[in-house]
Amino acid sequence: MSKRKHRKQQAPVAPPGRTTDQMPLSIPELPGIITQNADIVGVKRMMDAYSNPPANLGMGANNLAQTSGYIMERFTWDYWTLNVLFRNNWIAKAIIEKPANEMMKNGFEIQSQIDPDQITKIMQTWTRTKSKDKFLKCLKWARLYGGCLLVPMIANQGDLAEPLDFDTIMPDSYKGCFTVDRWSGVSPSLELVTDIEDPDFGQPAYYMVSDNTTGKTYKIHHSRVIKMIGRELPYWEEIAETFWGASELEHVFTELKKRDDTSANISFLIFLANIRVFKMDGLSQMLTLGDQEATQKVYDTMRTMNHLMCNTGTMAMDKDDDFAEHQYSFTGINDVYESFMLDISGAAEIPIDKLFGRSPTGFNSGAETLQNYYDTIQEKQEAYVRGPLEKLMKIITMSSLGELPDDMELVFNPVRRPADLEKADLAQKQSQPVFDAYAGGLIDKPSALRELKQQSPMTGLWTNITDEMIDQAKAEDEEKKRQREEEENELMKAAMLSGKDGGPRGASEEVETKATIDKGNKQAG
Repeated sequence: MSKRKHRKQQAPVAPPGRTTDQMPLSIPELPGIITQNADIVGVKRMMDAYSNPPANLGMGANNLAQTSGYIMERFTWDYWTLNVLFRNNWIAKAIIEKPANEMMKNGFEIQSQIDPDQITKIMQTWTRTKSKDKFLKCLKWARLYGGCLLVPMIANQGDLAEPLDFDTIMPDSYKGCFTVDRWSGVSPSLELVTDIEDPDFGQPAYYMVSDNTTGKTYKIHHSRVIKMIGRELPYWEEIAETFWGASELEHVFTELKKRDDTSANISFLIFLANIRVFKMDGLSQMLTLGDQEATQKVYDTMRTMNHLMCNTGTMAMDKDDDFAEHQYSFTGINDVYESFMLDISGAAEIPIDKLFGRSPTGFNSGAETLQNYYDTIQEKQEAYVRGPLEKLMKIITMSSLGELPDDMELVFNPVRRPADLEKADLAQKQSQPVFDAYAGGLIDKPSALRELKQQSPMTGLWTNITDEMIDQAKAEDEEKKRQREEEENELMKAAMLSGKDGGPRGASEEVETKATIDKGNKQAG
């Protein structure tokens, strides 16, 4: 009896990026990451206790759900498609511009103990150099292309490859800034910032920026540029994007195509709304026999009928022929179209009435939806705007004042400014508790004024309350307190003298004295 040799079976090798039922997807060994081979959920065939062989469920059989998958498409790399969408597609343009405009439209304030005239001087430089327009443009291009650089122009700075020294920024040396997106001549260096105390730690240390007007390329230190990114990405995808982000249109593109395809097909269906049918006896025979003369006569007849046919025209045909009209029903098409509008709105994180300028039938964003949207805008302000804006304002402040205040802080104005009716209602709800607390003696006048002043950005009221008014109210309260204490002392002295002259004071005298003091305090208050 012969013995059969058992060969050791080799594991099949899968092509890169592919997997089979017998070949689990191998996760590459990445620097700093400990990985091991693992099955990816949704790739291996499903095996569980439930089975339905006729429906191809269970028993190791494939089903329709297993055929679905996701393909990595770095749409941000398609520079020309991004340009076409921004220029020609109004929805894509709105997705890029509306959130950026919302983040910057109401501006910001500088809070510091420095002289108000100095703050005014800083904001005048911000306005005079049109830095707001440049900053907003950089923010838009970052959302469109995934990243953009804002390069401040500072006179007499010498070598741009050296770190920025704020002490070298002379008065009025800031001349504005220019923007350059990631696809227009910017190349981040492979050298990264290794200083853990640097805000740009882990980011490129230099940027090679090409000047399209002169044809020169400049090596600029990271401290001299202001970097903005689009949508944030995981670490390895960030590296794949050379430390940029992704375009905001990348995760909206599929939904946008569905909507545009639906809109185009709806417009095409309008041409098919009314179809005329002319039934001719023996038409198929004439066409199939190949008689060119007979076929030409049919075409000539149809051409003549189309020429003569109109709303008021007359059509002639054989008595055995038949003519009918079929009208297309558009029922339900609008619901399909509006469902795609909702999908785009959700993907773009913009309420549908703000994005499209109208609401679908039976749908209204409402105050809660709008509030969620403005909350999202405020979150984006903190995530994408605050850091770059603070970096730019430090340069502008140094150029305007010659120094940097230690307590300088940027405070964004409220994104949403309520209407007059909302302001009145909000002011009533916010201010009334302050009035009640003051009337009840729980807080003094200076505290009440401070509370009302803090509410002014939200309510739009009490904007004329100044620090001087609060200090004056505090001084008046202290003066009233001093006078009250003096009156109490005088009353106590008088009561003590009365006790010495008239002998021992009884309980009734003590009650009377206390009542006199309380009366004096009430009059003083």
